Amino acid sequence: MLGAYGCGARPIHVDATPVRLDLPVPGDLLARLTWRNARGKTRTLKHVTEDGRLERSVSLQGFYRLTTGSAAELHGLVSATSFERCPGEVR
Repeated sequence: MLGAYGCGARPIHVDATPVRLDLPVPGDLLARLTWRNARGKTRTLKHVTEDGRLERSVSLQGFYRLTTGSAAELHGLVSATSFERCPGEVR
């Protein structure tokens, strides 16, 4: 049990690319993305179909960091598209 004061964990803020729900990740890129855990072990997503669809999101759960190469590929995808105003967004 955690007790009255919790487990002592604290959230940290990291500068990151804004979340985009309007930009699909191409299937070939999705299959290539690689993550690294705290021990340094790398892995790709499980449950990606041959046509590039993610069937189950369970392999996205946990504490993993994108490898440098995968982060660069995603940055290229996001940077290559224009940031359009989302419906209802106030600037």
